[in-house]
Amino acid sequence: MKTACLLRFCEVKTEDLAVIAPYFEDKNTVIADHSALYLHMWGGFLGTEYAISDDVLFLRRNNKHGVSYYPPLVKGKGKLCDAVKALSCLGEERVALSAVPAHAVEEIEKCLHVVEKSTSRRWADYIYNAADLATLGGNRYHKKRNLVHQFERLYEDRAYEDITGENLAEVVDFMHRFMAQGEMSEDKRFENERVLALLSEYDRLPVIGGLVRVGGEVAAFTLAEHIDDTLLVHVEKADRRFKGAYQYINCRFVREQLAKRRFTLVNREDDSGDEGLRQAKLSYNPIDILHKYRMIVQF
Repeated sequence: MKTACLLRFCEVKTEDLAVIAPYFEDKNTVIADHSALYLHMWGGFLGTEYAISDDVLFLRRNNKHGVSYYPPLVKGKGKLCDAVKALSCLGEERVALSAVPAHAVEEIEKCLHVVEKSTSRRWADYIYNAADLATLGGNRYHKKRNLVHQFERLYEDRAYEDITGENLAEVVDFMHRFMAQGEMSEDKRFENERVLALLSEYDRLPVIGGLVRVGGEVAAFTLAEHIDDTLLVHVEKADRRFKGAYQYINCRFVREQLAKRRFTLVNREDDSGDEGLRQAKLSYNPIDILHKYRMIVQF
């Protein structure tokens, strides 16, 4: 492996994602931070940069909070510890690691001196059983199932479609209407602008999308990515005028994807510490809450 000193970090651009995406595969557990669409949506905000050396992807966040490195993503049979140790060539006595998935923490602790380790519930990803979300079966889901049934009864003229070049403009129009519905926080407005940016480059990204119409009008849509055994849902928007639209697009989209590709898990990302969002995510009965860690390692 080449030394990290020779790495030349550069901004992650859309055209780079096709090269970066394969490094996220075969990593045991898919976290939102380790995905092409996450980098597209949030890379600029986080100051994410990348470099590749000898089948190892190095990602770092370089912003006002300082510099921190994702655990290097190794292709093939390379070892994580060797890749992390390569960062010692940066000349720093200590290096901060961010977005370290739980399964990598133990491996790093075995081979390096960890000075600090912390995690925050607000950045933990919610993991669900895909079959549960597709069927909403059993007592645990009776409220969600009732809302889906209400949607079906109220809106008999509903229709589901994959998002393609033919209907993409309608999804963009929906987002503009969605953003115009009342006041929203600065964070929410920024997030919605990033959704529009993603839609503007839809055909250049590894994105899977679905929408639901009511009376011919787009009432809800969702955007996701498929990595290994996981469907990673990045975006879900619905017009609240249509009762049950959120529950319906959630269930229907997973069901449609299961008919097309193999996966058993759904990652619906974190709650960012928003209590309302946290309760909403918990109400879908996650099978795991996937913590991510920040670590300071000393060489």
